[in-house]
Amino acid sequence: MVNSALRRVRTSPAWIRKRWVRNSALGVVIILLIYTLVGFFLVPYLLEKQLINYLKENLGVEAKVKEITLNPYALTLAVNNFSFHKSGHPKLFGFKQFYANFELSSIFRKAWAFQKISLTKPYLRLQINKNGQVNLAELLPADETPALKERKKEVPLTSDQILITGGDIHFIDLTQPTPFEKKLEAINVDLKKFSTLPENDGSYSFKATTQAGEILRWKGEVTLSPLHSKGTFELVGGKARTLWKYLRDQVAFEITSGRMDGRGNYTLESQERGLQIILKGVTFALTQLGLKPKEGNREILTVPKLGFSGGQLRWPEKIIGVKFIYMGGTQVRAWLNKQGALNWQKLFKSKKADRKMTESTANSSSLSWRAAIKKIKVENVSASLQDRTIEPPATLNISDLGLQLIDVTSVPGLASTFNLQFHLNKQGQLLARGHVTALPPSADLEIHLESLSLLPFQPYLNRFLKLKLISGNLEAKGNVAYAQSNDAPNFQFKGDLVLQKFAAEDTLLDERFLGWENLKFERVLVGLFPSRIHIDNIALDAPYGKVTINENKKINIKEVLSPLAGKKESQSADPSSTSASKPLPIAINSIRIKKGSANFADLSVSPKFSMGIHSLQSEIQNLSSMDQGRSSISLEGTVESYGEMSMTGKSNLFALERATEFSAFARNIALPEFTPYATEFLGYPIEKGKLSLDLTYRIKEDQIQGKNGILLKNLDLGKKVESPKAIDAPIKLAIGLLKDSQGKIAIQVPIEGNLNAPKFSYGHLIGEALTGVIGKVISSPFRLLGSLVGAKEDVDLGFIEFRPMGSKLLPPAQEKLLQLAKALKKRPELQLQIQGRYDPITDSNFWKKEKFEVILSDQLKQQSGASDKGKNALVRQQALEQLYLKQFSIKSLNQQRAQYGLQPVKTGAGNVEPNNASSLEKKLSSYRKALEKKLIEAQPVSKNKLQQLGQERANAIKAYLVSKGGIQEKRLGILQVESTQSPAKDFVRCQLHISS
Repeated sequence: MVNSALRRVRTSPAWIRKRWVRNSALGVVIILLIYTLVGFFLVPYLLEKQLINYLKENLGVEAKVKEITLNPYALTLAVNNFSFHKSGHPKLFGFKQFYANFELSSIFRKAWAFQKISLTKPYLRLQINKNGQVNLAELLPADETPALKERKKEVPLTSDQILITGGDIHFIDLTQPTPFEKKLEAINVDLKKFSTLPENDGSYSFKATTQAGEILRWKGEVTLSPLHSKGTFELVGGKARTLWKYLRDQVAFEITSGRMDGRGNYTLESQERGLQIILKGVTFALTQLGLKPKEGNREILTVPKLGFSGGQLRWPEKIIGVKFIYMGGTQVRAWLNKQGALNWQKLFKSKKADRKMTESTANSSSLSWRAAIKKIKVENVSASLQDRTIEPPATLNISDLGLQLIDVTSVPGLASTFNLQFHLNKQGQLLARGHVTALPPSADLEIHLESLSLLPFQPYLNRFLKLKLISGNLEAKGNVAYAQSNDAPNFQFKGDLVLQKFAAEDTLLDERFLGWENLKFERVLVGLFPSRIHIDNIALDAPYGKVTINENKKINIKEVLSPLAGKKESQSADPSSTSASKPLPIAINSIRIKKGSANFADLSVSPKFSMGIHSLQSEIQNLSSMDQGRSSISLEGTVESYGEMSMTGKSNLFALERATEFSAFARNIALPEFTPYATEFLGYPIEKGKLSLDLTYRIKEDQIQGKNGILLKNLDLGKKVESPKAIDAPIKLAIGLLKDSQGKIAIQVPIEGNLNAPKFSYGHLIGEALTGVIGKVISSPFRLLGSLVGAKEDVDLGFIEFRPMGSKLLPPAQEKLLQLAKALKKRPELQLQIQGRYDPITDSNFWKKEKFEVILSDQLKQQSGASDKGKNALVRQQALEQLYLKQFSIKSLNQQRAQYGLQPVKTGAGNVEPNNASSLEKKLSSYRKALEKKLIEAQPVSKNKLQQLGQERANAIKAYLVSKGGIQEKRLGILQVESTQSPAKDFVRCQLHISS
C-alpha cells in the first residue's frame, strides 16, 4: 500500500510532490513534538503517579519522589530523591537517584538491554520486629494470583554496567531484649556485563563500610544462567564487639575488643545434583580479643592472635580443611564460685542459645562431614584457675602452654601427632607427646611431669587434714593410653611416680609431722574400665613421722585426721556405700623402706616423754587385694641410741582379720626413758633397766591369739613419788617377786579376743592380761616362789607350823624353809618378814594341861608318897578333890558331886574323907573328868608367856634360814608377835610375809 502511494506521488505533478513532502515533514515534526512532549513530560508524570498509587495500593506504603526524568532520545530514565515508608513509621527505602540507559539493541537481542543501570545513595531500613517478622515481608501480598505469577515470569535482562554507590543499610533487630542496630555505609556495587541470558559472563565488585570502619569487599565473575560465580571476598577491620552487641542478651559476657580480618576465594555453581560451593585459600585472623563478665571490670580472656590459613570447603561433598590454625599469647582467668559453679558456665546463660546449640550439634552429627587440619599451633598461653569453694581459695597457674597437632582429621582410625607442654605454678612442667585420634576418640601419649610443687594444693588439704605442707614435688613419667569403646572408655597409665622432698607440719603443735626424701612408685599400671592398680615396687627413702600426745592427752594423728573422720562417719551412714561393691583390684609386688625414722612424744606427762626410732628398714612382698595369699613382711630399726627392734610375718594387708601371723622382738630398750609414765602410773621413777619384747601373734577368721614375752633387765625404781593416778599396789614387791638373781624379770602375757567384738581394743586386751599377771603375782607371792623351786601346788611356803606350845621346827617345816631359802636366792631383792604367832586357845590349853599334870603329880606324891600309886582311881580322885578344894571351895565341890549323885563331903581336919567306895564306877569316872576339866581351865597362863612362845618360834625360823638356808640375815625381819586361831588343833601357824 505504501509502495503504491509512493508511486502515485512520483507520477503526480511537481506541486503535488512538493506539497506531499512539505506535509510529510510537518507530520514528522508533529510526531517528534508529540514524542518529545510525551517522553519528557507526560510519561514521567504518569510514572510518578502510577508508582505512588501502586505502592500505596499494593504495599500499603506512602511514597515520595522529587522528580522522574525521561530522555526519549537518549533512552535514559532517572528517578530522583525517591523514598517510601509506612504510615507512622520512619523511612523504609529510598535513594537519591535511580538511573537507567536503555539500548535499542534490545529489539534484536530479545532481552531488556541497558548500557548502564545505577543507583545512587540507596537506603534500606531492614528491621526484624518483635514477633520475628522482617519488615519487608510485611509488604508482600499474602497470596499471589495466577495472573500475577504470569506477569512475574522471568524477563531476560542485560546491562553493560550495574552500579550502586554510597548505599546505606540500617539493620535493626527488635527480637533481642536490647534492640540491635547496625549500619552498613558506603556500599558500592559494580556489576559489568551483567546478563540473565544463558552462557553470558559478567564481573562484579562489592564494597561496604560500617560506621566503625569495618570493610567488606566482594568481587568476581558471575553467570546467572546457569548459575555460576567465582571470585574473592574480604573482611577488613571487623569488630568482634559488633558480633557481641547482637548476642549481648544471650550471653553474660562482654567483648571489650577484638579485630577480625579475613579473605578467601570462592566458586559457586549450579549443577544437576544441586548447588556446589567451593571455598579456597580462606584466611582469618582475630586479634586483640578481650572478654569480661558483664558485672566485672577485669577481662577473663585475652587473645592477642587467633587465626587460620589455607581454609577450604567443598559442598555438597561435606569436606572442610585448614592448613594451619594458630593461637598465641592467650590469657584465661577461670574460677569455681562458692557453690562450685565455673564462672565460664554462666557466661552462656541463654536457654535459647543452648537449645539452638543442641539442635545444631544434633544436626551436624548426622551430616558426616569430613574435616582435616594440617597443623594446629598454640603457644604462650597462660591460665589462672581458682577454686573458691574452699578457704583460702586454691590457685593453679598455667603458663607457657604450647600445643601442636599435626594431621588432624575426622577420618576414623587416622591418628594425629600431638605435642603439649606447659608450666604449672611456674615451677612444674608437663610434657606430653604422642598420637591422638578424633574418631573414635583415642590417645597414646608419653607424659613427663617435672617438679610439680604440692604447696598450691594446701587449701584442698585443709578440708581433710590439719596439716601444713612445707615442701613436696611430684614427678611422673610414663604412657597414657585412652580408647573409646561401645561398652565404656578404657584408660590406662603405665610409668613411674615420684613424690620428692615431702614435709608437712602439724598445724596444732606447729611441729614436723610427716616427711620423706623420696617416695617412688615404680612401674605403675593404673587402669579404668576395668579398674585396676598394679605397682611393681614402692620405694620409700628416709621417711619420718611423729606421734605426739598434747597436754590435753589428745593424739596428734587423731587431731590431724579429725575433719576426715567426720566425713567418713557421714559416708558410713549411707546405706548405699556398703561393702557389697567389689574391692578395687590392687597388686603391689614389693614395698621397700630404708633409713626411716619416727618420734613419739607425750606432753601430757611430767617430765615430758620422748622416744625416737631410726635406721628403720622394711620390706613387704606380694600385696594383693584380690589374692587370698599372704604377703611376707619384715621390719627392723634402732630405738634411741642402742635399742633394736625387728618384725617378720605373713599377712594379707587388705584383710588382716583373715590370716595373719607375725613375730616381733625388741632388745635393749632403755627403761629410764619411760620414767614419766612410771612416775605417773606406778608412783616410782625408773633409775635404770633395759626392756626386751618377744611377741608372737596369730589372727584367723577374726580371732586373735597372742603371746607377749616381756623381759626387764636390771630394773631399779627410785624413791616413792606421790601421784594421784598411781595404782594402789605393791609395785616394788611385784618387781622383787619377778626379778631373778640375774636381775631379769620375764613375763609371759597371753591374750585372746575377737576383732569383731563391739568393744574390742588391742591396748585394753594387753592391759587386762598384764594386770592379771601382776595381780596374780602380788596376791600369791609364795605360790610364785614355790614354782621357782618346783614345790608342789598344795605346798604353801607362806607359813610354818609348830606343835602347840612348841618352838622347835618339825621336819616338814624344815623342808619348807629350805625350799623357801632356795627361792629367795633366786629373787635377791625380796625381803622376808617373819611373824611369830601363838594361838591363845590351842597353845593355852596345851600349857594348862601340862601345868595341871605337874600339880596333880605333886599332890599324889604328898598323899601316897609315890607317884605310881596315883594310878589307883580312888587315890587320884582324892588328889583331885584336894586340889579342887584348894582352887575353889567345899561348896563348889559338893555341887559337882551332887551333879553325879554323890554324897557331899564333910569338913575335917583339913582332910576329906572319900565317899562310899561302893558307888558306881561310871559316875565316879565322869565326876573325876569334870574335876580335871575345871582344874585345867583354872590354871593361869600369862600373855607374856604366849608372846614369848611366838617370839621363840620366829627366832627359830630366822635362825634356820640363816644357818641352813644360807640367807643373809639382813634380808630377814621379825615382825611383832600376834595371836592367831589355828585351823588345826594339832598345829599353830607362823605367817611369813614378802617385801621388797
